Amino acid sequence: MPFVSFLLVTVFAFNVFAADIPDFLKNPFAATITSTLVMPESNSSFVRSSVTILPSRKSTPLMERVANFNYNYRLRSDNTAPLVFIIPGTGGTAESAAALVLAEQLFKTGYHVVTVDNPFSWKFSVAGSKTGLPGYTPRDAADLYKAFAKVSKELRVNNGITPRSYSLVGYSLGGLQSLFVKKQDDQARLFNFKKVLVINPPANLLYAVQKLDRLASLEQSLSFNQKQNISFKVTRVTDLVTGGKINLKNPLEIDRVFKEEAFSNLEMQYLIGSEFRNSLGDLVFASQQVKDLGILKSPATKYKRNARNAEAAAVSFARYLNEFLLPSVRQSEGASYSVQQMNHDASIFQFADYIRDNESLYFIDSADDLFSKSEDIAWMKSQFGSRGLVLPIGGHCGFFQLPAFQQRLNQIFKF
Repeated sequence: MPFVSFLLVTVFAFNVFAADIPDFLKNPFAATITSTLVMPESNSSFVRSSVTILPSRKSTPLMERVANFNYNYRLRSDNTAPLVFIIPGTGGTAESAAALVLAEQLFKTGYHVVTVDNPFSWKFSVAGSKTGLPGYTPRDAADLYKAFAKVSKELRVNNGITPRSYSLVGYSLGGLQSLFVKKQDDQARLFNFKKVLVINPPANLLYAVQKLDRLASLEQSLSFNQKQNISFKVTRVTDLVTGGKINLKNPLEIDRVFKEEAFSNLEMQYLIGSEFRNSLGDLVFASQQVKDLGILKSPATKYKRNARNAEAAAVSFARYLNEFLLPSVRQSEGASYSVQQMNHDASIFQFADYIRDNESLYFIDSADDLFSKSEDIAWMKSQFGSRGLVLPIGGHCGFFQLPAFQQRLNQIFKF
């Protein structure tokens, strides 16, 4: 969805919260689209690095050059400054714009900041996932914890930092994973995370999976002409932006253009579904290069991979869950292990007592989040109590530069 990066990149510079926010930001689909497209003030201020987690992955066919675990970091001049790890959402990487936006704000607050790949991404499937089949949250968190240990050691050795404390922020699926990472650290005690912020976590993974598949399936309801029309809209907006005909500092002007193009809810849902499905397709392709289960039938070589890419792109989240992930998890959990058990063991509800009793855990969500039921959002807020905040708008992670969110982020991480 490259057009939205032009369209919405500076919208959240708006310095008010509710009454004057443009209409399209009050739409949960439009807000959700912005979640991957807000931009930090300066990408160049972050250093990109990598570390080897699984040396054997360097021989993975077609993946030899992407076998290292990537991370981005920015360090304070004070070597003892606290450090915060940031985990992006589904399919997200260390370079995800939303992760860098959070990192930038936390850097200004006084932290060393490190962004990493989400375990449920094609990059992590190759570089960090022991099985190559991510998606089972307890297992993914264990893999990510090992990566954190490697990264922190690299930063200590190569940059001389000695953080006086560690914290953790995760959004979307990364928010859920952060709870599992925190629980593991309670035992291993490598970091003793001082604060953990959980943003827009999917409360029920099966519900989120079903919603993602429904959004992706909307493509089937669009004709060729309708999809072509969406493409024309994208082109027109892009041309306006690249031609300097839109003042990106004026959100009301952007709102006007957005209304003129009249992106419908169906079109925006289609774009959201396509984005998530594309990230899953990349993961499926990569995972089957790590360990081919024989599910994809088309071969792939250096010069011929389109057919296998297309086959991977057609895999739904439900199919990945049932045909790829579940058999892998059953190898450790037993042959009778069910999807329902996996959903229970990988979701947030098991953490009720842990959340209520742990003052280091914080929560931010939006009332119109696309991937959690309203009653589940209310349940999560009730568990976090005063440490939780539910914003009235924002869709799924579409509020990172809203003043209300920024103020809360600063309150939580002030030291």
